[in-house]
Amino acid sequence: MKFRVIGANRETGARMTLEFDAESKAAAERKATQSGMSVNRVEDVTDGYVAHAMEPSPRRRGGDGSFGLLLRFVILVGILFAGFWWFYWRTHHHLPGM
Repeated sequence: MKFRVIGANRETGARMTLEFDAESKAAAERKATQSGMSVNRVEDVTDGYVAHAMEPSPRRRGGDGSFGLLLRFVILVGILFAGFWWFYWRTHHHLPGM
């Protein structure tokens, strides 16, 4: 299998990306460590494609987050409406004797 190892050079701190043919992720990580790399991440790129385990997982609710954005907008409009209503009521409704 083919693995892409991402990390930094131990001596200079420069960013490095190496690709190795290895039997497992651990073997690829060992090879990178032996070549002077401080390993941050190992990706399976067999067939030129990053494994599913590295893909971001979808959110549980809202999918793309559009519902959450709409909900925040509605709450903001409600807060603004309540603030304007309170200000209007205080300035236009004077109680007798005050």
